[in-house]
Amino acid sequence: MTVLMIILSILMIICGVDCMVTPVETFASLGWIAGVAIMAAGISAIFRYASGREDRSVWELVGGIAGVLFGGFILVNVFAQFATNLLIAYAAAIWLAVYGITGIAEALKLRKLNRELPNELRTAGWLVVMILGAATAALGVACIVQPLITMLSVGMLIGASILISGIKTLVLSIQIIRAK
Repeated sequence: MTVLMIILSILMIICGVDCMVTPVETFASLGWIAGVAIMAAGISAIFRYASGREDRSVWELVGGIAGVLFGGFILVNVFAQFATNLLIAYAAAIWLAVYGITGIAEALKLRKLNRELPNELRTAGWLVVMILGAATAALGVACIVQPLITMLSVGMLIGASILISGIKTLVLSIQIIRAK
């Protein structure tokens, strides 16, 4: 499981760097990606309904049709894509703030666990996780306070968040391996 975490953390680091290198493309594609995802969910619901299960509900069909229509609307309407991008930007800002706070909580727990280890196994990994959590929380708050900057740099911010999460996951994975 730890090897899987290391692989995932490396992929997160790569994806984070990619988003940071192409921030405008990342932001511009958010509405399109959301439209495709909503349409795919709608199509999936329609197929589930059409499968003929006994426990199916007409509401599953109605929800599927609504998903296809709404997803299609987002895909063909530039204003809807922009509004979706803006919504995602604010949601990402709130998520960053909350995610950073949980990172700080993880660091405090890791610090407590670190103190229980023998001296030769102790590391400063908890401090790295603490600093990254605080940086992520500060980034989230800055994005909430300055929405125009958020709109213009959401790709960079999402990339930074993914990069920070990847580094944090890598540090935690290495700490778990060392503790075993």
